[in-house]
Amino acid sequence: MALAAIFAYLWGQLTFNPLSGYGTGFPHLTASGGGLGMGRLSVVGLGVGLPEQPAHSAHLSAMQADFSGYGRSQILRTSTQRARFGSGSLQNLQMSFARGKGWGFAIGLSPQALQGYQGSSHLRSPLAFRYAEKAEGLLSLAYLQVGFRWKQLGLGYQFGYLWGTYERQRSIQLLDQLLPDLLLTTLRLSGVQHRIGALWQDSLKSWAYQLSLSYALPTQLHYELTYSFQKNFSLTSILVDTFANGGGKMDYSPALRGGFTIGNAQWRMGVEGAVVKGGQKWSGAGLPSAEGRTGWDVRFGIEWQPDSRSNAFYKRLRYQGGGYVAQMPYVDLHFYGVTTGIGWQFPRSPNLVYLAVEYGHAPHPQIRETFLQVSVAAVFRELWFIPPRID
Repeated sequence: MALAAIFAYLWGQLTFNPLSGYGTGFPHLTASGGGLGMGRLSVVGLGVGLPEQPAHSAHLSAMQADFSGYGRSQILRTSTQRARFGSGSLQNLQMSFARGKGWGFAIGLSPQALQGYQGSSHLRSPLAFRYAEKAEGLLSLAYLQVGFRWKQLGLGYQFGYLWGTYERQRSIQLLDQLLPDLLLTTLRLSGVQHRIGALWQDSLKSWAYQLSLSYALPTQLHYELTYSFQKNFSLTSILVDTFANGGGKMDYSPALRGGFTIGNAQWRMGVEGAVVKGGQKWSGAGLPSAEGRTGWDVRFGIEWQPDSRSNAFYKRLRYQGGGYVAQMPYVDLHFYGVTTGIGWQFPRSPNLVYLAVEYGHAPHPQIRETFLQVSVAAVFRELWFIPPRID
């Protein structure tokens, strides 16, 4: 009976699709350093280079380096488990080069998905055993984009390379076992992504506004998937068996994102939204058929800077606030988040430093997750390599 229970458990793991269940790596909500405290705005911004809008490269008035990192603490609750863990990484790295002749380009690196869930449980019936799970991985995007401007209109194109690895380790240990048995899943992904963007910038007296639209084209990702089982008889006696090993192609869904922002010398505010189309059915290589779900998100933010030229320190600060709601693609799960932050502009300089705090919540009948994230970002704006016209 014990042997039958173990095989039933292993078969259940093999028929679980790691690309349609919980813990596969939800799309990371990317943003530039200037938008971390403003609800993570990522396509609308006045004079700020953004990773999801290639047309911004043509509207910058100075060359710009934008990078940010974060630390995150998460609490995961299910009906039987409660786990707390932390993660941290690079959040955005972008360098934009403005030529001042109606065109510019940028290079960058940005995580697209992030996960790191783990938990454990003890079951007493019908068979007493200990169970633990650990899942981690990262899908990143390296890109090169170029933008062209004609009067108020800007157009841009982004070429990106996606790559990543997802690893899941599940262990089961009977009470009379010294070492647990491990079920290992490894999934490697890679592919090329194309993104196009358009924006319109204009002014109304003392106010400037922007309409922005970007579209990530459908992408085919190449994948390699391996299922293996590791039987640990002792520290020196280990049996490894590969259950499934295969590869193929799958669709990385297209995404349409657009928004509006407006601002003056003191105020900046914006709103944007996106729709991520659900992917096609996946099957083969040990994966059962799975239907992708359509995802969407809405983000909004506001920023206030009393006086950028004031001698008073607190008047040069940029006070930010915002929030978002997101329906994750492929998973029936909503995320809610609120953000707040401050930015400090260097004296007599356009360079900025940001500190942002984000609180998020993901309610679900089976899964409840909360997280607190602290982000630090720097934005450097200078005219590198081009002598100033007026000394």
